[in-house]
Amino acid sequence: MESYMEHLVKKKVTTGDIAIRALCILVIVAAAVAGLLFVGALGLIVALILGYVYRMLIYPMTNLEYEYLYCDKTITVSKIMNREKRKDLEVFDLDKMELLAPANSYRLGEYKNRDLKVSEYWSMDKGKEEPPYAMIYEGGRKILLDLPKDFVKIVQNNAPRKVFFD
Repeated sequence: MESYMEHLVKKKVTTGDIAIRALCILVIVAAAVAGLLFVGALGLIVALILGYVYRMLIYPMTNLEYEYLYCDKTITVSKIMNREKRKDLEVFDLDKMELLAPANSYRLGEYKNRDLKVSEYWSMDKGKEEPPYAMIYEGGRKILLDLPKDFVKIVQNNAPRKVFFD
């Protein structure tokens, strides 16, 4: 029996993201003003190029959404930058998953002393009522995901001894 579900999570804009945006805009404005005062039209061209780089590279990287897709015993995580560009980040096979539980679950206790590589694909909203889910994958990775209960329930139906809600 195949199951399918998708879920979209908007990443919270952090103060670091805002600082990066403000710094880039400040550099662009300074380049435009300095260009007009000292260089002329060439300064405006440099400011336009910097603005284009900001619009195409920097702003989309600070305006992210994560999409989780469950299909055929795999969880695919994609990032959507500025609601325009999609990039598949990783595909997780349920057979290689060791555990899926809330990040504050006591079941993660045995993994605390391990040196796990952490991947964070969640909203980064620490004010939410429910914590993100932590997936222990292939023994050496911990992946944080903002999964709704119905998504986790579908995963639990296909891997009942590995998924917990506590």
